[in-house]
Amino acid sequence: MSESRLKLLKAVFGLVMLTAVGTLGLMYFEGFSAFDSFWLTIVSLSTTGYGDIVPKTDAGRLFLLVVLVTGLVVVTYSLGTIINILVEKQLFSLKENGKMLKAIESLKDHTIVCGAGRVGGNVAEIFRSEGAPYVVIENNEELVHQMREDGHLVLQGDATRDEMLHEAGITRAKGIICGLSNDAYNVYVVITARALNPRLTIVSRAVQPESVAKLRHAGADKIISPDQIGGHRMAMAILKPTAIELMDTLFAPHNLEIQVEEILIGTQSVLANKQVMTFFGSGVSEVMLVAIIRDGNVRMNPPASENMQAQDVLVLIGSSQELKKIERLNAT
Repeated sequence: MSESRLKLLKAVFGLVMLTAVGTLGLMYFEGFSAFDSFWLTIVSLSTTGYGDIVPKTDAGRLFLLVVLVTGLVVVTYSLGTIINILVEKQLFSLKENGKMLKAIESLKDHTIVCGAGRVGGNVAEIFRSEGAPYVVIENNEELVHQMREDGHLVLQGDATRDEMLHEAGITRAKGIICGLSNDAYNVYVVITARALNPRLTIVSRAVQPESVAKLRHAGADKIISPDQIGGHRMAMAILKPTAIELMDTLFAPHNLEIQVEEILIGTQSVLANKQVMTFFGSGVSEVMLVAIIRDGNVRMNPPASENMQAQDVLVLIGSSQELKKIERLNAT
């Protein structure tokens, strides 16, 4: 338990105990009913003093005086504790956001994840496991605190606000994922993000099927419906279980034995203007070239004589170690 919560519990416990002692004492000294004793204790501690019920005996007056003096100390301590906790909380939040902003300033070609719920939280975990740069924007304080404790880079705020997207470095980002649970908010974020960075790749969640067209018109490059994907995978798990198991293996996080990777051939890459057989195939590499994507067209299982060109995207399957070798070749 944190020190702030412990102080707050002490303050609340003190008020409850003082009220209970005052109520029982007035019942004993004055013979009041439980409700009248409780009423007089609360009225006295709050310094309201209606005067409808007053102690008659000297013992009762003396007892109530002690309760009032003690109550002044306890109430002052309680109010001070509550104010202190609120101020500390605000200062801590500002300090944490300051640290996050400093870390975000160094990010480039990163992805902004809007929302840290069931969708956004999983996205952040995958990005972290892949070592890809990202920053999360989340409005819920508890989720922000939890994700920061887990080591994620998180900004607390409203993802629909321009200034929040600027703080997340949207002009330097390469992509944004709109994973909010409300389609209207996702549409708003898509429109805003597209206006702030026209080159941005925008992927959005669609909660309702009818929102897909709206998100596309707003400027989203990809629209994902988690419910539709979940339903499709569940059906395929029955109809084509072996194929689904293979896909799960290929895309499983931390799977070092076999992975799927895509590589963009640069203009200066040694892969450019070379035949597929030069780098891929039996006896050459353990990496399998599944497809070449060129000008939006997908060429599945390209022939060994196919020439790879700059700006081609290669879809590869292989071990993590072998894929890294190809990535290093592409970088030279």
